[in-house]
Amino acid sequence: MSLKALFEPESVVLIGSSKIRETGIMVTPEVFRRVETNLRDFKGKVAVVDIEENNAIPSCDLAIITLPPTKILGLLTSLKTKFAIILSSGFDAEQRKKMTEFSSFRVLGPNSVCGILNTKNSLNTTFEGEMKSKSGRISVISQSGGIGATILDYMVSRGVGFSKFAWVGDMADINECDLLEYFMDDRETKVILIYIESMREPRRFMEIASRSNKPIVVLKSGVSEESKERAFTHTDSLSTDAEIYSGAFRQSSIIEVENVRELFNCGLIFERYKKRSVKAIAIVSNTGGSSILAADMCHKLGLRLSKLSETTKNKITAKYPKIKTINPVDMAADADGERYKHVLEAVAKDANVDAILIINQLKSCLLKPEELEALKRLKTGKVVVDCAPGDDDFRKIRFFLTDTFPIYSSVDDAVKVLKKVSEFGNLE
Repeated sequence: MSLKALFEPESVVLIGSSKIRETGIMVTPEVFRRVETNLRDFKGKVAVVDIEENNAIPSCDLAIITLPPTKILGLLTSLKTKFAIILSSGFDAEQRKKMTEFSSFRVLGPNSVCGILNTKNSLNTTFEGEMKSKSGRISVISQSGGIGATILDYMVSRGVGFSKFAWVGDMADINECDLLEYFMDDRETKVILIYIESMREPRRFMEIASRSNKPIVVLKSGVSEESKERAFTHTDSLSTDAEIYSGAFRQSSIIEVENVRELFNCGLIFERYKKRSVKAIAIVSNTGGSSILAADMCHKLGLRLSKLSETTKNKITAKYPKIKTINPVDMAADADGERYKHVLEAVAKDANVDAILIINQLKSCLLKPEELEALKRLKTGKVVVDCAPGDDDFRKIRFFLTDTFPIYSSVDDAVKVLKKVSEFGNLE
């Protein structure tokens, strides 16, 4: 069964209780009310059923349920729907098995915690409050409610758009493979981010991923002996050796990352650039220190700096004779937007350059963030990332360069994503 009606239902029913409060399984009147509030923006029909009022449950495309396990199992036999999202946890193995016996509809969860998000139709089954999300081309699969929420926080706080989110939880029915397959065919999705603790069908997952023409970025946890036991108690599923997974990921052209921040950062760059050959990098900066740190990080990660052509050097020095045309190119602390534009246009035309790392700082420099508007018209044909080191500078520069280049707040982050692009370009 296609998952289309899960993300694009015409009718939704929220089922919960205004009285039941059970600790440790995400069943409270507050969760019920918050999900109801978030469903008000959905561009479709919404019905809310409080079981304390003995309301009849209408037929629907999607049912969202936040109740204790015994209450839910009692409802499932009479539920008329295509999909059910079970936000609450606390199900034992036998109870999860019973869910799969209802062949008339499919289940996401239990222990989904947040369910799904779809920015296209404003479908929001989470209980997060005051979340201003924007549409984009990144879709996310998370086995953990907390990790998914962290990725979502990165996106919302940094103004990064996304297409869809899915929290899979215990995966009694719908699993990572089903969602991966759906996102691969989804026109609004350009890159897929996955946080997974254990896989229900690892062979199927690798086979699906090997057919993808979209970048798939995976953070696999539960690989240490200590974390394996915790992962099992978290979602009742066991993980396998890290080396086995890493090797399988490489064979399936999957990009593997080490932490949540790197997962998010890769989403930014792979949303814009798919498979590209990146062998030599040019660094253009208005501060010497940051450019040197960037060069050191390139060396540490095995990335080569481009040797600029004489044509490029001459074009730069014709207008700015005091710039030393070595890579990294330090334009000095008094560089303005016009200097950035001139130097970057010259570097972008250099056949020796595959990717460009732009570093722009405001503090200790004379650059005004609005001057970087000129870079929005820059046509490079190269992979370009921008780095505004620090917090305040990053926020100000991001305001002017959002949707222009992927922007990072540290040199290390910027160089690491270029390394991932380089590795992905070499995967068969």
